Amino acid sequence: MKTGFCFLVKESLNNCSLWEQFLHSAMPNSFGLYVHAKTSSPRPVLSESCIDLEPLDTAWGDRSLVAATQRLLSIAVDDGCDSMVLVSGDMLPLQPFDWIQSFCKQTRFSLQQKVGLDQQQTIANAMRFARIAPYFGLPINQLKKQNMFFIMTRNDFCRICENASIMSFPLLELADEYYWVNHAIRIGAEWKSSNVVFCNPDPTRTQALNMELTPKLLHFCRSVDYGFIRKVAGIDAQAVADLINVYAL
Repeated sequence: MKTGFCFLVKESLNNCSLWEQFLHSAMPNSFGLYVHAKTSSPRPVLSESCIDLEPLDTAWGDRSLVAATQRLLSIAVDDGCDSMVLVSGDMLPLQPFDWIQSFCKQTRFSLQQKVGLDQQQTIANAMRFARIAPYFGLPINQLKKQNMFFIMTRNDFCRICENASIMSFPLLELADEYYWVNHAIRIGAEWKSSNVVFCNPDPTRTQALNMELTPKLLHFCRSVDYGFIRKVAGIDAQAVADLINVYAL
């Protein structure tokens, strides 16, 4: 199995040395590295990364992010990947490579829960679901909202892309949080709601908070099987040591 790590970044990848530690135990040809940035020469990135030399002009929450994601995953598919995980420049894996690779054998999304939302969130979601339901041909009660970073198998991605149109997607704002999961529902994919990425201690929020990775937070995330964490603004020295030990398992 070959897993594609698809980095959607601004200009660089944070914590390259920890990513290198994570990949150190991987078998040859068991992974690929793919980068789409706001520049054709992002630095630093991991060695042997395949960099998009003609990146799309992307904007926060815009359909352009969906298009950039599709390009990244398409490159990984063309390079022989069996599954792909979309990651950001400030994300880190929380598990050993073999665990992550096994985790990536199935399409997975981190979902926003529908209970406990405030009135503003409820109204905004209802309006967006109403707008996108005709596009997907699905009843509103089947639609979901995801964290933009997710895992997808080669088969599910190719099936989605067969007749999916990004440019006709009705949402211009937060398109990345409503597009992929609902296409997976549309095609009847056997996807799972999973702890793909920890981004906010409030489960009703998909917006990532800047966080300090401490041993306590690392232990919590691993205890409930999160695969990744973002936005990592800083890492406690002991958490660095603990992560390196995790990657060596």
